[in-house]
Amino acid sequence: MGEKRYKVGLLGAGYIIDVHAKSLIHQGDKELLAVCDLSIDKAQKAADTFNIPYVFDSLDEMLKLDLDVVHVLLPPDIHAGVSEKIINSGCHVFLEKPMGTNEAECQFLVDLATTNNVKIGVNHNFAYLSSYRKMRDDVTNGTIGKLDHISVNWMFPLPQIQFGPFNIWMLQKPENLVYELGPHLIAFLVDLVGMPDDLKVTVSLPIDLPNGNRVYRRWHVYGNCGDVTFDLNLSVIPGYTDRRISIRGRAATATCLFDRDIYYRDEPSGAGILFDNFITAKSIAKQVALNAGKNLFKAIKGTLQKSPDANPFAESVNNSILSFYRGLEGLSGAVNDGSFGVKVISVCDRIVSNASFNKGNKMTPCQVLNPVISPTVLVLGGTGFIGSYLVKALVEKGLGVRVVTRSLGAANIALNGLAVELIQGDMASADFMDRALEGISVIYHLAKAEGDNWSDYYQKDVLVTKNIAERALAKGVERFIYTGTIDSYYSANPNETITSDTPLDSKINSRNHYARSKATCEALLMAMYQEKGLPVVIFRPGIVIGKGCPPAHWGVGMFQSETRMQFWGDGLNKLPFVLVEDVASALAKGLNKEGLEGEVFLLTDVPLLSAKEYVDTVSKALGTKIRSEKSSIFKYYFIDLLKELAKHIIRHPNKRVPSYRDWASRSHQAHYDNTKTVNKLGWAPAGKREKIIQSGVLSSVKDYYR
Repeated sequence: MGEKRYKVGLLGAGYIIDVHAKSLIHQGDKELLAVCDLSIDKAQKAADTFNIPYVFDSLDEMLKLDLDVVHVLLPPDIHAGVSEKIINSGCHVFLEKPMGTNEAECQFLVDLATTNNVKIGVNHNFAYLSSYRKMRDDVTNGTIGKLDHISVNWMFPLPQIQFGPFNIWMLQKPENLVYELGPHLIAFLVDLVGMPDDLKVTVSLPIDLPNGNRVYRRWHVYGNCGDVTFDLNLSVIPGYTDRRISIRGRAATATCLFDRDIYYRDEPSGAGILFDNFITAKSIAKQVALNAGKNLFKAIKGTLQKSPDANPFAESVNNSILSFYRGLEGLSGAVNDGSFGVKVISVCDRIVSNASFNKGNKMTPCQVLNPVISPTVLVLGGTGFIGSYLVKALVEKGLGVRVVTRSLGAANIALNGLAVELIQGDMASADFMDRALEGISVIYHLAKAEGDNWSDYYQKDVLVTKNIAERALAKGVERFIYTGTIDSYYSANPNETITSDTPLDSKINSRNHYARSKATCEALLMAMYQEKGLPVVIFRPGIVIGKGCPPAHWGVGMFQSETRMQFWGDGLNKLPFVLVEDVASALAKGLNKEGLEGEVFLLTDVPLLSAKEYVDTVSKALGTKIRSEKSSIFKYYFIDLLKELAKHIIRHPNKRVPSYRDWASRSHQAHYDNTKTVNKLGWAPAGKREKIIQSGVLSSVKDYYR
């Protein structure tokens, strides 16, 4: 690289910003000067995380800085408009793939960049994996021989289809899936053998999403580039990941597992028919073992040094960014060059034009109904798994319900057909909560927070809960119902019976952030009850199951994939399962029953099903064996100890002290007794094994794999 130090701005502060920012910081010769996002809060958070001095919510304002390059990290349909503006300002542009949504707009950007004497590049990052570069070199230098066939698979589940958000650009039209994911496959094809001369397309497995959009979950594209045939397979249905390139030449075949960054060749050994099978198999095994070993060393080294080498995806993005900046200094023809990006989108256009979509009967988009009764009940977290069942139960009781949501679109889907009032805002704001509480007599607080460290949970959960409770007191609500969690108990003692009145873990500060945060919120609310008269009632749901939750439930065990898991212990003790509709029923019963203030209620059914029995039931329903293993709690703790030791060595901001009792509590060896809840609320949970299996397990499997 030359001596120029590029001044860089980042446009878009979504999830992908992390890998771009870390790469630029690691390279050392880039000055990360600005970040811009329509959400100034997201932009500010990114700025705080990566020490970026300037924060904007307007691209026009950011371009007033003396920037050299802008990385565009926005949805594809916005790429063309913002890139045109950036190019006209005299800045180079580096786009996250896809370059755009059609060939014409992409070619326009390339021509405009040429006119303005700037460069435009596209992040086709998988083409910069070391495994793929080895394959490419073997093709280029003739080791594989003249190519005959290339096959590329992208078989990778897309969880948004099951759980949303359903309104993301990729799911808005059937063809968008090709523009979003197709470039990964097409970049390999075009780079290795050039543009297709002919292609054919079949699409299958359509699914209609709750917002009325249709998605085809399997695409098969095949054809030829000159004498080379090709086969592209795109599938987003649940199943084991298969992302690979396989090529056949006159001299050898070769495979690149670009998901794992593994490459190997299969070629004749020259040892004769008697020994050839053995020697070639041994050669493949040796190549894979050496590649895997180097990757492990690289990952450990990268983690300790906080470098992009810590994982293949971050490394490939880093290499792609490096290549783009080298291109600014005179190198050309790279896979991430704008002209290459145009070719990729041109192939996407051809795939879409050759696809035949069965429009079917378009679903009516999900929508809540106008409330017929003025809301007197406020639900926070009403679009979540438990929350949506609760809102339905309250509406069926004839109550007026208001729901606070972060996304009106998601709320319309989660609460489709229910007569509720939706309100969008920040629960940390006193002004917003005052508006949300107008006319409200009962508030349900089911909202939860996520974060990387205790500070995140304290800010997003504990302090937010404090604000909500203070505003509820000021507004004179008649009841404040809060959902804690049984995760806050110490539940590893098989000789102990946990009831509604059992204290939470006395060493809660050593536990995981979620359990600690929930317990801290409970303590805060109880203190406000005792000191200020907050009419709080606390419910602690068990392992909640039912339609809408994934079968790979982490309350059951550690699921490495949908078909591979480890129990929290031996998996033989009965777990505190409870049906989601039963949890909603109990919460609804707590609405106006007298004398509940200051009380805690355990929401678990009688112990009917062990983790092993749960997994066996799911396996039978799927027709696919879930490989499950007993695993000692000490093993989990020891591995956690090693990970945290590494974090402490590198002074990772999210380091913590591992807790053995936290891991031990996941096994739920204690017995749970719901007698108080049943007697005092008149609650009647399922109580039957068959109903737990049918409504809790099988309905979940059927819905998830629909």
